[in-house]
Amino acid sequence: SRTAGTNRRRDGRKIRDQATHPAADRPAADTGARAPKTQTHDAPIHTFATMKTTRILLTILAAGALTACNGPVKPRFEQLTLDTLLNHPLGTCQVEYRFASIANADKSEALRIIEQSNTNYFFHLEDFEGPAEKGMDESLAQLAKELRIGDPDYTSVHDMEYDTSTESEGYVIDSLLCYSIYRSDYMGGAHGNYSTEYHLYSIASGFEYTAGDFFGEDKMEALGQLIRQKLYEKYDVSDDEGLSEQGFFPDMFFVTDNFKITPDGAVFIYNPYEIACYATGAVEVEIGRKELEAL
Repeated sequence: SRTAGTNRRRDGRKIRDQATHPAADRPAADTGARAPKTQTHDAPIHTFATMKTTRILLTILAAGALTACNGPVKPRFEQLTLDTLLNHPLGTCQVEYRFASIANADKSEALRIIEQSNTNYFFHLEDFEGPAEKGMDESLAQLAKELRIGDPDYTSVHDMEYDTSTESEGYVIDSLLCYSIYRSDYMGGAHGNYSTEYHLYSIASGFEYTAGDFFGEDKMEALGQLIRQKLYEKYDVSDDEGLSEQGFFPDMFFVTDNFKITPDGAVFIYNPYEIACYATGAVEVEIGRKELEAL
């Protein structure tokens, strides 16, 4: 399935590690919104509630000083779109792309790195270097190969209607760029698939954060316990046995890197099959700022 990108979402680390990782790159000030089709916009200002851990607080103050003096370039988004119908031996495949591209990526090395990472993630590419438009072409060529379009040795009497849709959006909060990718497709089988990917970057360096990077590796055990407790509360159960009855796989639980930062705290998302069965759906866990401060 082309929605399975969350399992390899950190394969882009080769790109992200081109970026430096100074402490001052963690949160400092400004936010953006989803880009409208074929238009660009600057990010509106929004103040992010800071965490009290010494590590995060110090970096916020450092980043705030950096922004006040000579802040990082803020991204402007424009939408790159594609709607096309591919004819293949099994029938047709409707393809829709809505890629939130950083229009001013050439104004900052950090934004260039982020744009390249997003291009690889969005179009399911490995180690691709180049503009998003070429990434789109590469993605279509890859899809055509998967569908065996033009393969003279492959024929079928079936008339299947497949579809795949991917869209993205980005916003800035403090010195962080939160980038979201939403996928849905039907490529045969009993049902379609869908997924959400979150990617969190420093707009000062282009560094992409994992949960361990952002919250601290020493906080991962406590964070995992907090997420599990949130699941108990959300599904009205008291233990892992109760979660199992709700379709979860408690033994497969982990602290996901698939998270975004919001003004109120953080949101972690687990896509179908990651920690629960398909029928359970995507599992979203919201953790408030004060709860994160207490870790």
